[in-house]
Amino acid sequence: MTTSGIEEVVLKSIKPSREEYEHVLGVYRVIADAINTVLREHGVEAEVTLQGSIAHDTWLSGDRDMDVFVLYPESWSIEELKSKGFKLVVEAAEKLGRYELRYAEHPYVRVRISDVEADIVPAFNISDPTHIRTAVDRTPFHTRYIRERLTDEMRDQVRLLKKFMKGIGVYGAEVKTKGFSGYAVEVLIARYNSMRRVLEEASKWSPPVYIDSISVDESFWKGFRKKYPDSVIYMPDPVDPMRNVTANVSVKSLAIFSLASRCYLMNPSLVFYGLEYEGPSIDDVKKKLADRCIVLVEYMLEERLPPDVVWGELNRVRDTMVKLLENFDFHVIDSSSWTDEDRYCAILLELDSCSLPVYKHYKGPSVKHWERSHSFISKHLGRGIGVWVDEKGSLNALSLRKYINVKQILEEGSRGYSVAPHFRDIKPSVKALSEEVITELSGRGALRWISEFILKTPIWMVKCIS
Repeated sequence: MTTSGIEEVVLKSIKPSREEYEHVLGVYRVIADAINTVLREHGVEAEVTLQGSIAHDTWLSGDRDMDVFVLYPESWSIEELKSKGFKLVVEAAEKLGRYELRYAEHPYVRVRISDVEADIVPAFNISDPTHIRTAVDRTPFHTRYIRERLTDEMRDQVRLLKKFMKGIGVYGAEVKTKGFSGYAVEVLIARYNSMRRVLEEASKWSPPVYIDSISVDESFWKGFRKKYPDSVIYMPDPVDPMRNVTANVSVKSLAIFSLASRCYLMNPSLVFYGLEYEGPSIDDVKKKLADRCIVLVEYMLEERLPPDVVWGELNRVRDTMVKLLENFDFHVIDSSSWTDEDRYCAILLELDSCSLPVYKHYKGPSVKHWERSHSFISKHLGRGIGVWVDEKGSLNALSLRKYINVKQILEEGSRGYSVAPHFRDIKPSVKALSEEVITELSGRGALRWISEFILKTPIWMVKCIS
């Protein structure tokens, strides 16, 4: 199948039907009516608006995530917005049924009506995007920009690029993924007009990457880099030029997108979009366990946390864990984190070996350096087999290791890596990954995560050489 033929097939599967539009917009009207009723009852003037990909008309069939913004007067204080404005949103949510409180820069409410999940967000009704007071205040300006900038054909190109990024695992700017946000995808299409052009550019990317979305000069990039020193890709927000739309993209996500772009252009396939491939069975995954050292570390948090908080802390624990193991000479091949975004958190580690020799060889200084030699002898004498001088006139020692088993160090040294605030006082469970444990994790909804970790090679990567 040709590239254009593949994209035509994909677009037919991801473009919402007229019935979906009617259903989703009907849910929005229900939510808006409930909010407006509460606003009238309290005599508050505010504007209820639809934002995000549904408002931009770049959403995918089956994706029922809705953003509803309640825009309060600019004359209000931030404290009024967070207290009074938020309370009105909660009162409206109570009328709609089941809801949960969520927190970002300030609190918002998530409700579920039928199969639509909607975030109801209090914000300011700002007249100038350069005068925003909270991070979400620029969202209505994003909606206005995308509506004006994208044609119907370009909106379909956004859909294709979103689906492509989802298929290779780099869609979403949240801490869990550290990839491209929906708005970043829209700005990329606004800049390059089509998905194919974006992929052609991405296939040549090497960090740091600069995407001129607003026509700037070199002096601008200098200040932009200074504001975002850790970014690997820079793309100014057309609405707020000193904001980097791609600030959250990690080196890994950028590399995956660049490689997948090259491979797709060379050998297009539906698998890049996550189509025509159902993934491995649990039995296929279990067969790849033999002769490997894979360890699972599990935590059960005491409370439910906002997703970005738990993912951020969990990744910090994982990074510290890897450093601890490497400090004791364990070679960590790969590591990964996962959470059900409730209370359960897990880390997988693969090492080249789960155990080390009982004794470690230490190479010391030349004996001509007396003070260092004296210190080396004092440290190692009596700690193992012994200390000796080699043919080059340098000291050597064969001493006992403190830890020789990975399970032992992870169990006894948990205080050394459970460093994040909500993990600090929890004793983790440490176990070797087995077929039984895989079955247990699958029951928690983690089969895809385990499969990707154990099998390593994503299905789309096979297309790079076939």
